[in-house]
Amino acid sequence: MATKRQLKKMVRNTCGALAAEIIFARAAFPQIDRKEVHDIIAEIAALQSDTLVKVGITFDKAPRDFEDGSLYKKARRDYFRKAFDSLMDSFDAGVEAVLKKMNAALPAEVRAQIKDAVAE
Repeated sequence: MATKRQLKKMVRNTCGALAAEIIFARAAFPQIDRKEVHDIIAEIAALQSDTLVKVGITFDKAPRDFEDGSLYKKARRDYFRKAFDSLMDSFDAGVEAVLKKMNAALPAEVRAQIKDAVAE
């Protein structure tokens, strides 16, 4: 599991890369609708802010609530593992949704240009 700092950096970098990608695509292919690009960037920003808020979780139990220190450590570790897995699942689902919208925003002629460029 990553530290909160590393996790926040990963979320910011991923969302920044997604936003940059759609902006570059719009610059390269003016056929892409500006409104769709704006909506996608807004969705990316919402995904980033929602995910960063969820990163700030804490384990609200104190060691004194447990008879043994090892039970506290195990409960804390399990809690954070579950929270991390849940956070990553929701973030991955959000990224997939954004990518689908990005792909849908590309007109058919742009997709054909990209396929031809890759095939060469």
